This record gives sequence, structure tokens and C-alpha cells, in this order.
Amino acid sequence: METTQKINVNVKKTVEQSVAGNSEFHFYVDELAADNSMPTYIGRADEKYTFDEMDEAFFEFLERKSHQDGIFIRLVFSMSDVRDGETSFILEYGNMKENFTPKDIDDVLVFEFADFGIKVKEGEVTFGASVENGCGRGVHFAEFGSNDGNRQFLSLENPLNKRVIEIMEGMIK
Repeated sequence: METTQKINVNVKKTVEQSVAGNSEFHFYVDELAADNSMPTYIGRADEKYTFDEMDEAFFEFLERKSHQDGIFIRLVFSMSDVRDGETSFILEYGNMKENFTPKDIDDVLVFEFADFGIKVKEGEVTFGASVENGCGRGVHFAEFGSNDGNRQFLSLENPLNKRVIEIMEGMIK
């Protein structure tokens, strides 16, 4: 499974697909610094634009940033749900919501909530998640399969990550 692919990504259509007309979706996009950190974390785009204000200036901002250090676009928002000793994950993406229950929970790190998405830089798309390392670095983008952040959380053996990557591949336009 490749975590980085050189593809012809249309940033505007991908963002529109991630929101998919659902104003309730937790839309999030941020510019990345050279070290993959998210300098604003609140999201410069979120601070500057609301769901209703995704106009041409917004997409020009994203396009420009995607050619500099890159941008992070959250495509899947996930929350865990533990009931009767069984863990499942609620995956929200676009106008969809699904419950995912992994067959082998031993390969999955249970978390409260997580942001999964893509880094877009110069037409190259990298699949990963936003992580916080607690060492003053703040929030940054971490590629699936990397040693950045928590290995179990980013593992390509993690069945949740495999499902998330399948979803994200279908959302990139």
C-alpha cells in the first residue's frame, strides 16, 4: 500500500468532495510549515473562511499554499465508541457517516477522536493523520507507516487505517 502518490489532484474539487454540501461536517484545512507542523492549527482557512465563504479567494489561498510547503486537508474525522467492551469507530467523511468495527482490535490504537487526511504538495498526495506529540512541537502531519508520532496509530497494519485510506482514495479528485 502506497502512502505517497504523484497524482493530478484538483485541490478545489477534493475540498468540495470532503465537505460534500454538508455544513455539519467538521471541515478543516491548514497550511503546513517546512517541518510538516501546522502553524495555526485552528486552521488559517477556518479562521478566514466559513463553510459558506469558500469562494475563489479561498481556493487561490489553498492552491498557493499547496505549491509552497503543502496543505493538510482533513477528509475523515473519527471518534471511538466503546460499548459493552467492544470498540468501534465512527467515521465521518463528506456527507457520509459509517461505523467501523475492526476484527482485530489488538492492531488498533483506541483514541477519543482523530483527524485523517492528506498532505498535498506540488501534486503529490501523502496519506496520514494530524498528531500532537506533547513536546512543544504542537500539531503536525504524520504519514501513515512513519515513525512520527505513535507507531500503532500510524501503522499500515492497522485495519482502521486501511479502511481510512480506501475512503480517502475515493475522495481525491
